[in-house]
Amino acid sequence: MPAYWQLEFLIAGGIIFSLYTSTDYFKHLFLLKYPISNFDYGQVLLFFGTYVLTRVLLIGFGLNLILRTVWLAYFAISYWYPHDVNYENINVNFYQKKNHQEQASAKTRLLNLDKWANLSFGITIIFTFIVFSSIIVLLSIQFILAELFGAYWLINNAVFNYTSAIFVLLLQLGIFDFILRKKHRRGAFFKIGEWLYTIYYYGSGLFFYRRELLVLRTNGKTWILLSFGTAYLLTALFISINQIGEFYQAGTFNINLFDDRETYDSSKNYVVDYKVYEDQLSKDEVFFNGGIQSAYITDNHLKVFVVHHRKYDWYLKYVQDSLQYDTYDPPQSDSLKRLYVQERARLNRLVLNRLLQVEIDDILYEDLTWDRYKHYKTKEEGYITYIPIDTLHKGRHIIDAYTRNRFTNQVKSSYCFTVPFYVD
Repeated sequence: MPAYWQLEFLIAGGIIFSLYTSTDYFKHLFLLKYPISNFDYGQVLLFFGTYVLTRVLLIGFGLNLILRTVWLAYFAISYWYPHDVNYENINVNFYQKKNHQEQASAKTRLLNLDKWANLSFGITIIFTFIVFSSIIVLLSIQFILAELFGAYWLINNAVFNYTSAIFVLLLQLGIFDFILRKKHRRGAFFKIGEWLYTIYYYGSGLFFYRRELLVLRTNGKTWILLSFGTAYLLTALFISINQIGEFYQAGTFNINLFDDRETYDSSKNYVVDYKVYEDQLSKDEVFFNGGIQSAYITDNHLKVFVVHHRKYDWYLKYVQDSLQYDTYDPPQSDSLKRLYVQERARLNRLVLNRLLQVEIDDILYEDLTWDRYKHYKTKEEGYITYIPIDTLHKGRHIIDAYTRNRFTNQVKSSYCFTVPFYVD
């Protein structure tokens, strides 16, 4: 009997329990460390990558624990009856008896289960290294696209991000190794390629698991390993996106397997989300885009809060540069300082009014006074303004908020939120 099975049980069980309860922990950690409104491509990728890593470990150690549990059950039977099947007491015909005798013995089955349990443990660690290596590669790709080429519009595209994530995962798994099987050629071009591959090999962490992965591939059927690895990693990615989609809306989805009821809506009207109302937010919930104080307004004003996202920075910088916002240093004279502060306040108000647009019942409200604001309940940073509604009649109204973004030197308006409310 293997002497390490107790330790394997302890490790797998402890990791499964920790990973199963870690979802909310990581959610709180990232929301506190990196508030959703301040997410940049690095934080988003680190956030998603952490979830994928934990799901890979959870799936792998779950399979390992199941196999080891079955092995332990079989071992208990073999320990009590060490001589396998007693054919003298079996009441079957000759052909059935012969069939049983030709099958693997209980000890052989026990040994095979032990091997599969050990293999599942090793494959889990290998796949974890693959995900970790993929995160490094994806961070490098996004850094090059964002910082060197300014392609922020591309790295904010969910389709591109998921496609590149799947491609890199399969690349690190070895799906595209057939490209390297071509006959070696000499020359400067191929020497440069070898040099780049060496940087990639060590920089991405491929050296951690490459040889062990080749051991699995060369001693078994490659297509089985690659098919299993592809399904394994994509399942972990799918589960991660679905779980994050419960609270992070950008480019994610959330599939509720236990309650998939949907209201029949032939008119395709907007479905109101309670998270756009400040007084309906529960603990740990966020606006994500923004909202107002309540669905039923008894105040003489409307409190409008818009969450700041990193993508707004590019447009704000574009407007500030066009207005020469940071051209002059603060003057030394007190009288001039006051004028300086007033002028900067005016320019800041102009900048924010260009970024943010608000309509109530299709009427545009211009020259609003926006202030930077950190929401007391959600801890999100953004902008707040108060709009007088004395002139609105009693009843139902709709407020629409839009933001402006600047990608590839083009300014475009983007939908932010639509909120119905009632005035008393």
